[in-house]
Amino acid sequence: MTPLAEKLPTMTDPDLKALRLNAVRLSESGSPTKMATAAELVPLIDDEIAKRAADKTTAVKKPRAPAKKKVVPATGHQTALPDSKAA
Repeated sequence: MTPLAEKLPTMTDPDLKALRLNAVRLSESGSPTKMATAAELVPLIDDEIAKRAADKTTAVKKPRAPAKKKVVPATGHQTALPDSKAA
């Protein structure tokens, strides 16, 4: 396995897509060494992309926290003394 193939799980999705495009391009033309290496990488990249797609479809969604109730703003002066009639 090439050192680049070992890094596939740590790469982001856009990086994987770009790497796959470059590997396909290199597997069609280039030096024989690069063509062979790129041809080995394409199936590994496809497997990693498929594995990530499967993980996203089977992922358990985290339950949302309940919505907070709106508090009615207090009116009037907050430090007012209690009404003397109530006593």
